[in-house]
Amino acid sequence: MHTSVLHTITGLNVGGAEIMLARFLGKLDRDRFPSTVLSLLSPGPLGAQVKSTNSRLMSLGMTERPRPRDVVRLARSISGAAPDLLHGWMYHGNVAASLGSVLGLNFAPVIWSIHHTVRDLADEKPMSRRMIRLSARLSSRTSAISYCSRVAADDHERLGFDPRRRVVIPNGIDCDQFSPSADAGTRLRRLFGLPPGRLIIGHVARFHPMKDQVSLVRAISRLLALGHDVQGVFIGDGHADGPVRLSARELGIDDRITTPGIRGDIADLMPGFDIYALCSAWGEAFSLAVGEAMASGVPAVVTEVGDCGWLVGDSGVVVPPGDSDALAAGLIRLASLEPADRRALGQQARRRVMENFSLPLYVGRHLELYEAALARRRRIQDR
Repeated sequence: MHTSVLHTITGLNVGGAEIMLARFLGKLDRDRFPSTVLSLLSPGPLGAQVKSTNSRLMSLGMTERPRPRDVVRLARSISGAAPDLLHGWMYHGNVAASLGSVLGLNFAPVIWSIHHTVRDLADEKPMSRRMIRLSARLSSRTSAISYCSRVAADDHERLGFDPRRRVVIPNGIDCDQFSPSADAGTRLRRLFGLPPGRLIIGHVARFHPMKDQVSLVRAISRLLALGHDVQGVFIGDGHADGPVRLSARELGIDDRITTPGIRGDIADLMPGFDIYALCSAWGEAFSLAVGEAMASGVPAVVTEVGDCGWLVGDSGVVVPPGDSDALAAGLIRLASLEPADRRALGQQARRRVMENFSLPLYVGRHLELYEAALARRRRIQDR
């Protein structure tokens, strides 16, 4: 017996929810769970990865502002796919799953996935605020809401999301893809032209104000002033010609900040970091990058945003957000360790991810959610 699943998502650009969808599909039994992905916007770079899982990929080709005909096309797409279950991803994908199911006369169980925390609704874009308010009104009609962090669940329930639908399923890390490598540090230093003994503080994320990467530049400047031989490596879009580089120049540490842009070999580079730093001020729910660093045997310093503190546990350091001095103090704690002690802490971090936040656990928890939703529907039909 198979269960056809239709996944609705805003688009397939590189982001936490999109990555988790692609990885989730890659681990599913294709015979048992034949899957279709409906991208509301034109598919982005992860579209190819979705196709490689032998999942069907469709797109409505919507623009940022929905048009009436987009709603008609959504209903027809869902009606034509005739899924046994709908799984929405992110606000627009969630609402699309719920509305499209009704308008397409499908009425299959709908599960939502939320990968975002909301410190203050005023922080969100106007369209996001409208979608969050609409989602709150529709939330009781879902079978379940899968939050990737406990803080995300609390935030959304405070905004009116139905607490009876809460299920917390943390993001899953592929511990085979992300694993320690004894020579990764040597290769990383050679790649970026760094001296052998310099400590590398890594950060992987696109530039965004909520990620507060300028605070990390300031923290690294503080370490350098205190005599620590460190290099900050910021991998992601928007750093080479953005605020990170500008702040480094203003602080006189331009040569101590490396900004290689977008890289496709993160799993190879990550184990080469000595310390991973997450500096977000708000918006973080459950950081994939931190989990991947931990799985790679790299201890992390993180700000207390979303469930990042829960993720690292006692295998790293947790500091308040928006405080570059506190961030510097956390980095100093790990930088001051003997290399063997730092590696031992990294091994502890990897064990924590494998035991609590692995990709197989993520997949298994969602399949349990699927089975519960389908069983509930069968009970209702049998009445």
